[in-house]
Formats: sequence, C-alpha cells, structure tokens
Amino acid sequence: MEPSREVFWNIPLGVIVDVLAIIVASILVWALWRRARLWRLGGPENRLSYLGRRLRAFLGSLVVDILLHRKFLGVAEGLGHRRLAIKDLRPREFYPGLIHFLIFSGVLVLFLGTVLVSASHYFFHFLEGSFYLGFSLALDIAGLVVIVGVVLAVHRRYIQRPARLDNKGDDLITLLLLLALVVSGFLVEGLRIAATELKTNPGWALWSPVGYLLALGFSGLSQAGLLIWHRVTWWLHMLLSMGALVYVALYWNRLWHIVVATLNIFFRNLESRGALRPIDLEQTETFGAAKIEDFSWKHLLDLDACTRCGRCQDSCPAYLSGKPLSPKKTVQDLKASLLARTADSGDGGRELIGEVVQEDEIWNCTTCYACQEVCPVYIEPMVKLLEMRRNLVLERASIPETGEGALKSLEARGHPWRGTTLSRTDWAQGLDIKTLADDSDIDILFWVGCTQALEERSTRVAQAIARILKLAGVNFGILGVEEVCCGDPARRLGNEYLFQLQVQGNIELLKNYGIRKIVTGCPHCYNTLKHEYPQFGAGFQVIHHTEFIASLLKEGRLGILKGSGGVITYHDSCYLGRYNDIYELPRQILNHIPGIRLVEMAQNRERGFCCGAGGGHLWLEEQKVGQRINEMRTEQALATRAEVIATACPYCLQMFEDGIKSKEAEERLKVMDIAELVIQAVS
Repeated sequence: MEPSREVFWNIPLGVIVDVLAIIVASILVWALWRRARLWRLGGPENRLSYLGRRLRAFLGSLVVDILLHRKFLGVAEGLGHRRLAIKDLRPREFYPGLIHFLIFSGVLVLFLGTVLVSASHYFFHFLEGSFYLGFSLALDIAGLVVIVGVVLAVHRRYIQRPARLDNKGDDLITLLLLLALVVSGFLVEGLRIAATELKTNPGWALWSPVGYLLALGFSGLSQAGLLIWHRVTWWLHMLLSMGALVYVALYWNRLWHIVVATLNIFFRNLESRGALRPIDLEQTETFGAAKIEDFSWKHLLDLDACTRCGRCQDSCPAYLSGKPLSPKKTVQDLKASLLARTADSGDGGRELIGEVVQEDEIWNCTTCYACQEVCPVYIEPMVKLLEMRRNLVLERASIPETGEGALKSLEARGHPWRGTTLSRTDWAQGLDIKTLADDSDIDILFWVGCTQALEERSTRVAQAIARILKLAGVNFGILGVEEVCCGDPARRLGNEYLFQLQVQGNIELLKNYGIRKIVTGCPHCYNTLKHEYPQFGAGFQVIHHTEFIASLLKEGRLGILKGSGGVITYHDSCYLGRYNDIYELPRQILNHIPGIRLVEMAQNRERGFCCGAGGGHLWLEEQKVGQRINEMRTEQALATRAEVIATACPYCLQMFEDGIKSKEAEERLKVMDIAELVIQAVS
C-alpha cells in the first residue's frame, strides 16, 4: 500500500469548503481591484521596460544566486526578497532579517503545499509514495519555522521594542493569526494521525514529526473521540483560515505586503539609480507633486508596499542627526493622504506640501540614496521628496535663501559659487594645459567641475588630476572659460528648468568639439553627465578620476615610486558609491601606495554615511537643529584613529575640511583627495 491520505477524510459536506473558497477568493480579488484603483489615481510611468530582466530577477534561482554571489540564504529578488538575505545585512539587522526569512519562507512553503494538495485532489492524484512522505516532512518543518519566526517577531516587537518599529493593533493580530493557523493545523494533523496512521502505518507517521508527537499525546482518546475532535478541530481550522483571509481582504491587513511588495519588487526602477525622471517642460501642466495624484502610479504602489520596518529611517543621515525628516514617516504620511483621497472621505482638505509633508522635511533630504539602498522592497522615498521639492521651486518659487542664491549665480555666471573670486582657469596656471578653444585635437576632455575650478581648497585636486594625466602621457584638454555647471545643483535643488538649460547648452558645446570621452573628478558631475545627459540625446563615455587612475596603474602607465605612509580611512561618496557602485577601485588605488594602512570607518561602502553635501546642501545653510551631518561623519573618521581621510569627491572634501575645523582636529587629521595622494607618491 502506497503512503498517501484522503484530503477530506472524516469530513462530510466537503463541498461547503469549495463554496467558501470561491467566495473568499472573490473577496480577495475584489479587495485587490479596489486597492489598484487607488494606485491608478497616480500618473503614468513606464515600468514594463526590461521585461526579461524583471522576470529573471523575480524568478531567479536560489542555487544560481548562491553560486554567483556566494550569499548565505541569498535568494531571488522577487520570491525571496534578496535584500533581506542575512549576509547582505548589517550585523544589527541579522535578527530582523532572520525573522522575516523564517516567516516568509515558512508561509511560502505552506501556501505551495496547499496548492499541491488541491491540485492532487481535484485534478490528478500524485501525493503518494515517497513524494508524499517527503511532502509531509517539508510541511511540518515549514510550520515549525513559522512558529519560531512568529515567536521571535513577538519578542522583537513587544519585548525588545526597537524605536524604529511603531507597533499597531494590526501587527499583533497578524502574528496571532499566523500562529493560530499553524497550531490549529498541527492539531488537526495530530488527531488524524492518532486515528489512522498511528494504528495502521506508524512508519508513515514519523514523516510528520510534529503531528506524530501530538498524536502520541492524543492516543489515549477513544476512536470515536478522535473522530469527533478531529472533525471539530478541522472545521475550526478551516473557518479560521477563511475568516483570516476575509479579514485580510476587508481591512487591507499587512499580510497584503506579500503580494504588494512582490509587485513592487517586480516593477522596481531598473534605469540608472542616479538619474531623476525628466520633466517635459512644454507638455507638463503641473511641475513636481503638489497633490497625491501628481505622483506616478508606481509611487502610489510604493506606499502600500511599505511595512514600516524602519530600515530607511535608521539609515537616513538627516533623521540620525536630529533633523525633521524620516523617510518612513514621509511614506506613511503620503499613504494616509492617499487613503484620505478615496471617494468616501475626500482629501480631508490637507495640503500635501506644508501639512501632510512639511517643507523642512523636503529640504532636509541630502539625496544620499541610503533610504532606497536599504529598503527590502525597493520603495523610493527620496524621489518623492524631490518631486515635492520640484513643485516648491517651479510652482511656488519657494526655496531656502542660500539655495536661491546658488541658483541665481548658476543662471547668471554658469556656476553656483556666488562668492568666489577665482576664474575657471586660475587653477591651471603654470601647468601648460591646453583649452579646446586653442586646440581641440584631444583624446579626453578633463571636465573640471565648478567646485574643483572655483573653490580654493578643491583647486589643488584639479591640479593633481591634471598632473597625473600629463605624467601618464594622456592627450587631454579642458573647456576653460567655456565650461559651465553640468546642472546637478539645479536639478537636485528642484529647478528642472534651469537644469535642462544647462544640459542643452553643454551638449551642443561638447558635440561641436566632437567630444566622446570625458574624465571628471566630481562624482556629481560624473553621475549627471553619465546618466542624466543621455535623457537629452548625449552619448559620451564618462569616467571618474578614480576609475581612470586605476586603469593607468593597471596598464603600467603610472608608476608608484614612493609611499606617504600612515593610517588612512576612505570615505565613500554617495554619488560615487551608492549611485554608481564604485567602491573597490578607490581602495585598490590606495593599496597601491606603499606604507599606507587602510582602515575602514564603521559605516562604509553601501552602508556608508553621507557627508551632508548632496542634494544641493553644499550651498544650503544647515538648520541649527540636531547635529551637523558632516561633523557626525568626521567623528566616525576620528574614531578610526586615522591620520588622513581619503576622498574622491570635492563636495565631501569641503565638508570634511569644515568638520575637522569644527572638531578642532587639524593637528591629528587631514583630508586629501585620492588624486593628491597619488601625485604625492609618483612625484
């Protein structure tokens, strides 16, 4: 006799279950359709590009992921939520990551088990023999995994109570429902095994270890008692399951995130993370987001995908420094506004900007991308803040005074450094660097950038890069007085109109000179030229100076002759690291220099801490609220006991110069660009 079991054993009127299942399924479909109508309030956005890539990432193989990425418990982006993989998370995230993995994987196996049982019962019978026994073991293990995950979740939420979690009644109901469903399922299994397999085929029972142990406890009951209790418990389990699904549907319980988060992962941004969506200035009626409908449908889907885990908040430099901004709160406030927009309740009369989200919150974002980097379901809080910033600037002409001054300078003088007395070419005096106006026969354009050309401390970095290029025999030139801002400050400060003016002028100039390859020392220029100029028809090859120096070293065109020695810590620029995944090349360059001992700050690489200058904040006066972000990062550098902070960004260089002075640490710590360290070693 083959191991197997009857699905509706001891259950008369099993057809009732079929009717209930159809009703509940209909309610779930209706609830999802009703919610989708809310998402469709948003504007259009194409998130079906790269369909093959989306499907591969969504359904990617666990085995392939482990082999290619060597990640413990690494799983596919969609079905496994790879961003929750244990090894990918910071040590302090191991516990919540483990909890999610246990609950999600256990529920997924139990759900698939239910699907297989239904298929075997209604279509063709295949749950028998060795497959059935293995199937029984897998479901018991999955049930235990869910119980362990729920217990750990209750411990974390209601005993540990981390500040980033805001417990609501629905959270506890969800955990108790999961626990009740699994426990009642085990009770049904134990009573069935006690009445059948324990007496006739005890070898089969061992493949359901939890049910087997419970069956041993129930073995003292009479056969009639076992049958009655099995039937009662079975119906209680079934009604609990159906009732839970109805509750989930009617109250949009957080368990919907299993569906919505998966959709959000599938529709995540696959374009360059460093590129903001352009505005069609001629066709658009409203610039940015002034009301919830001004966001795209994908941004509204984001709001439902958020489970309030707080990872974004714990990574936000503005929040951690005591500023009035929490990405988690922003998303939840926008969600409340969306729900208030339903036909039944209207919009509540609350202005999106100023009431739902405060202007201070919008301006405190440094665009460091940390919130979007850590979000396990790819929600985009930063982009939403920038859309509201665009509305403030373009529709309401509302911008902090120092930011307005920088933009006026950019418009009038071609750069945001309104107080500088330097010209575009002062830094190059005595270096014999040709400008394209004099000689356009070059292989590479050195795009200097506003800060390295016009901010006195940063000009030394431009000089170092130029000297490196000359030592390596690179045929390069500069635009000189013809160079104007790439437009990054304008776009990040919300003035898309000014940004596009800069882009159009620069693209025309560069094409007239036949430029194909650009090297720049500024990650903000690099990101804009590389990822945002193509939105307007440009096709230049853009290289950051650390990439270029690394290639020169690899090709043997640049020889390291001596070492400066000492302990150095490297700071990852947000726009070079999180935006463009350039983490290792700068470290490789530093490791080429003899005598240097490289030490890491506690927060490094993709978890690095912002210097505080992004999003136009290099020109915005920081609020006297909480701690200055650059001072916090300087403290982290001081904690390493390094003698030098190595940077690869003029914004970061400037912020560390200020941070070191404010900490009165000039005697024990200085900041240098990697190019300065290299030229020091080859001179």
